[in-house]
Amino acid sequence: MRIRKHILAALFLAGALTASCAVTNEEDANYSYDRVMKAWINVNYPGLKPFGDTGVYLLEMEEGSGPGMTDSSYIKAHYTKRSLDGTITSTNIRRIAEQLGSYKNTNYYGGNFWRLDQGYLPDGLESVLKTMRSGGRVKLALPHSASSHDYSFYSAFSSTSESDNEIIDLTIDTVVTDIYDYQEKAIRAWFQSHYASTDTLTEGLYFKKLVEKTADTDTVSEGASVSVRYIGRLLDGTVFDTNIEDTAKFYRIWSSSNAYSALSINYYKSDESKFSSDNGVVDGFGKAILGMNYGETAVAVFNSTLGYEDKGKSPSVPEYSPLFFWLQIEEKD
Repeated sequence: MRIRKHILAALFLAGALTASCAVTNEEDANYSYDRVMKAWINVNYPGLKPFGDTGVYLLEMEEGSGPGMTDSSYIKAHYTKRSLDGTITSTNIRRIAEQLGSYKNTNYYGGNFWRLDQGYLPDGLESVLKTMRSGGRVKLALPHSASSHDYSFYSAFSSTSESDNEIIDLTIDTVVTDIYDYQEKAIRAWFQSHYASTDTLTEGLYFKKLVEKTADTDTVSEGASVSVRYIGRLLDGTVFDTNIEDTAKFYRIWSSSNAYSALSINYYKSDESKFSSDNGVVDGFGKAILGMNYGETAVAVFNSTLGYEDKGKSPSVPEYSPLFFWLQIEEKD
């Protein structure tokens, strides 16, 4: 019994020492990063002090003249991130990506939406953003220690975390208080403008048939499998997905790894949970398909709650994105 107690005590002490070393190593790393950042500031911006107690250094700032921030505001922003030697390491600005030769048709460059109180942006950056307004621009030096948690600047939900000192040049395009009201107004106006309709299948889902079939033989029976062709777009017209090969080639998102065959959907109108588990499509896509018959073509636009929600689908669909789909159920065999 005493032997077991001694073993447990030894294991506990070893675990405590390991945890202590981990904290020390992290603190040492932050200390090293901070020394490098302070040296860079002394050379390039002598006498510049950090912004408040955040550890961030403001290099340039234009507050902006549009709507201001609240703690729970959503902002749409464009940014460029550089290392201390001036090398651009990432950007969501198309022009700059093209100049660097890093532009990809499968990536989205229309700006990212972030919510300020989600707790994934660097703490120091959030503190600065909360003092700004729509249309503002800031260039800041962001030490690695200016955040109390891991973060990824490209996306809140990326598996990659930042690990170095950074120079951030950021422009706030839009400030939004209620992202879902913002989306609703946008998709309603967009659908009315493009299809002269405001008909909905459900809340947040606008729908219109372009080719309609009414014969009994065209009705899809419960449990049947239908073949679907589709084109998925963002509201700015960007095509992010399709299973039509010519369309993929035209918009330069073609991939040799895709078969470009019709999507097989099991049609369960009376059992939404079974429909979702069998088919693996976003809710707005599924609800639109369930409103169609064999041989029909339709269009649907829906909010992010019925799409990829707050995460988006990196790298082609940004966070909080409404989606538009052109849909066609092929004729019955």
